[in-house]
Amino acid sequence: MPGVATAHDGNATDAPAAPASGSSAGSAADGTIQTPPTYKGNDVKVEEHLGAKVPLDAKFQTSDGVAVTLGDVIGKSDLPVILTFNYSDCPMLCSVQLNGLTAALAPIAVAAPGPDPTKPEPIAFRLGAQFRIITIDLEPNEGPAKLAQMKARYLERVPEADRERAKDSWTFLAAATKGDDASIRRVAEAVGFHYTYLADQAQWAHPAALIFLSAGGAVTRYVYGIEFDPKIMRDSIYKAGMAEPATAVGFMLRCYHFDPDANSHTRGAVIALRVAAASSVFVLLAIFGIMQIVKRSKRSGAIR
Repeated sequence: MPGVATAHDGNATDAPAAPASGSSAGSAADGTIQTPPTYKGNDVKVEEHLGAKVPLDAKFQTSDGVAVTLGDVIGKSDLPVILTFNYSDCPMLCSVQLNGLTAALAPIAVAAPGPDPTKPEPIAFRLGAQFRIITIDLEPNEGPAKLAQMKARYLERVPEADRERAKDSWTFLAAATKGDDASIRRVAEAVGFHYTYLADQAQWAHPAALIFLSAGGAVTRYVYGIEFDPKIMRDSIYKAGMAEPATAVGFMLRCYHFDPDANSHTRGAVIALRVAAASSVFVLLAIFGIMQIVKRSKRSGAIR
């Protein structure tokens, strides 16, 4: 899964892979393939929209097949939300990201001093008690049945004491109508989550980000990566609960496989190189064959 990691510190912004000169792929000093500027995956990034509100009227269906709006799910309780965008058939990044998220649930569920130094009493951040999780399926053709399987897979990784509560507190949302991604894109655009479908690879190119929302649906923080520091998670949930914006942290990973053979600008060059190589081999074989014929002719003349 070749991808890009972008550091986030302070107000740092995302940057796609540095393009190679010209229109073909090249290599960086560290050997990493650099994608051409026209490659579709280069637009995969997160444009931070702190304070922006998600469209609460966006329509979905749950993994149980129930028609809901995003507001129905967020409004179930007066709790902050961790929003993720994933899909069931993601080749790698989605499972790694969600495994990292579930791994962080156990340590933050243990009572520890709160992020507010003026209120040092221990706080436990437990799924369903202090926060909710919403995962929106990027693939509009995946129905509730497939999403239910995905949900069951990750609920098994939730701490056992919180597993029953998590069934109602971690909501997986699919497109309201199979194949219609309008609501998915509305929410993604509202929070600045840019993704695209790579038809030649049959996969979605997307970033890995936890997007923290206040109980009212406003963006308060972006946490990037696949492993999540319990301290950062506690702080992020706490500030989301206070509707207080916070600086993004982590490294943004982007999930896609860049295949230079599949790129429109490099395919011709690659084919040309292959044809040239095949032609060279043919010419060498032809020369070798002619030399053998000449040698045999000379031997025949000498024998006579």
